[in-house]
Amino acid sequence: MIAGLIVGASIPVFAQKKPLIRTWEQRFIQGNIAVSEWLDGVAEGVDLFLVGKDISDRRNDTSVTLKNSTYSMEGENVSNRISLSVNPRLPNLEEYWQLKFTSYDEREDARGIRRGYLRQAPREENYGATIGLIRRLGSVRTSFQPRIELQDPLRVSHSLTFESVLDLERLDMNPKIEFFAKPDRGVGVFTALNLNYEISPKYSFTLINESEYEEKINKLSVTNGVALGQDLTASTALSYSLIFNSHNRESYHLNSYSFAISWNHLVYRRILDYQITPHVDFQDERHFKPQAGLTVNVSLHF
Repeated sequence: MIAGLIVGASIPVFAQKKPLIRTWEQRFIQGNIAVSEWLDGVAEGVDLFLVGKDISDRRNDTSVTLKNSTYSMEGENVSNRISLSVNPRLPNLEEYWQLKFTSYDEREDARGIRRGYLRQAPREENYGATIGLIRRLGSVRTSFQPRIELQDPLRVSHSLTFESVLDLERLDMNPKIEFFAKPDRGVGVFTALNLNYEISPKYSFTLINESEYEEKINKLSVTNGVALGQDLTASTALSYSLIFNSHNRESYHLNSYSFAISWNHLVYRRILDYQITPHVDFQDERHFKPQAGLTVNVSLHF
């Protein structure tokens, strides 16, 4: 009886001393958290050094995004591009302005759906730093963002944006206008009025209307289209889109149209996600013959 008690009492002690074997998944998540916390600490130190005092109680959400994009088009070579975005959130300094470092021009990515998540060609590498002054004027978000491009010689481009989101129950309107200037492309203006209608908790319909005018080459580009979004689970979604592109060189005409299906999967929130987009393009230069393609994006966030 006594021996039985001794043996029984020793079992939990032995279990507590058994080493815990972590899976690769747990090690990956813990490593990501450690790097993120280190980046937050560095940004906080820089923030206090530059400002000299703590004047904000906002949380420091410094982030670094590493994205690998692979593009494949029928009859063309497969291309791969890795891009980097460093967004040091400095709550005290951001009472005055915001700073960001990227290996590409993020503002240009925001100028249209074809340059954003439906991009079908590699981004142009353009290392630089963006200094942004962002303010709200009522319901309008205003941002002025000069960007210093790290080239020889250094070049400076500018962007002034006014954007708003009007929430009308199940319908959202997103008007946007941006005035930009680049050393190689001159000045221009981008406008957008996208409408998003929530059909049900799982389905949404988007009407896309965008245009961009470049003064230096007197070119007006217009994008129109529709997209249907479908939420499958809390971490996966599908979107179906039909996009038409037109421009005025030499006369206004339909330049291309494409159909795409995008699979989006959020593997770990604010850590890892990917997107797979098969698409079929019909371009004027190919006499509107179909050309199949595939785009794969994998994003790692710290």
